[in-house]
Amino acid sequence: MRKILLALILSMFAFSHSMASENNIIVQKIKGNFSDVDKSMRDAILGQGISLAHVLHASDMLKRTGKDFGYDQDVYANAEILEFCSARISQKLARIDPDNIILCPFTISLYTLIKEPDMVYIVYQIPVGKPGTKKVVAEVVELIQGIIEEATF
Repeated sequence: MRKILLALILSMFAFSHSMASENNIIVQKIKGNFSDVDKSMRDAILGQGISLAHVLHASDMLKRTGKDFGYDQDVYANAEILEFCSARISQKLARIDPDNIILCPFTISLYTLIKEPDMVYIVYQIPVGKPGTKKVVAEVVELIQGIIEEATF
């Protein structure tokens, strides 16, 4: 049932770019420069009237700690996780169930692989909220997809 619901949500907001889904993780690949896509993504978030809450420089952290865990080679050339939250959508989620606070911030991850530096991967996760949140979760997905679409076209 859960997979059917996810398929319906995804079909409502499908992209023309290549997209893969593993459960609720959505991946879009675009040819381009990481820095350019990163800047466009940040601008698109700000363009929605939403503040960028935090940027996690994931590739820096993994490069710094890899050897400590026995890894000699890096996976990512660049990787960042952009965190942001829509106050309007978060208000709706909280009023349905206060536990939905866990869904904020929303995140979009960007990365390039060492072996594929000209291909930027854009990844996000479809949130799963408490019962009764399906319509608002669809708004979250629509917001994230709108940001990605604006940043990549």
